[in-house]
Amino acid sequence: MNKSDTTSGFTFVEVLVALAIFAVAGIALTAACANFLGAQQAAFRRDDQAGDRQLVRQALWAEPSRDKAEGWNDLVLPGNRTARWRAAITPAPVADLFDVSLEMELPAEDNRPVTQPMETTRLLRPTWSKGEERDARLAEARQKIARRNLP
Repeated sequence: MNKSDTTSGFTFVEVLVALAIFAVAGIALTAACANFLGAQQAAFRRDDQAGDRQLVRQALWAEPSRDKAEGWNDLVLPGNRTARWRAAITPAPVADLFDVSLEMELPAEDNRPVTQPMETTRLLRPTWSKGEERDARLAEARQKIARRNLP
């Protein structure tokens, strides 16, 4: 038999091995795609909470009354949801500057429990200052400046 008379091609075993390799690769790619989609969905859920926290922060920043900010307040969020928030406000050593601990109750969209994040920040809010506290802090600051300027 001449070599030219034989036909070249793949054997049945070679075809089965190739199909098995492609099946394993397909399963691995499908699992990777499912993991990616799950991570993307989790990131969107976290972004929803971040947006809600930002809206609550803006409500605090827009509140001119210190007494009202220290009590529980309601804020209507997108999707007809309601968040609750309140702030614990402590005057800082500088006039009109406050240390603020913001407590929030944020509703979830998909039957998850209400989250309660807490944030602490420092805000400059002249409208929150009480007259006598502000005057005392300003007088103290003037005295410090006068002592520094003494020869």
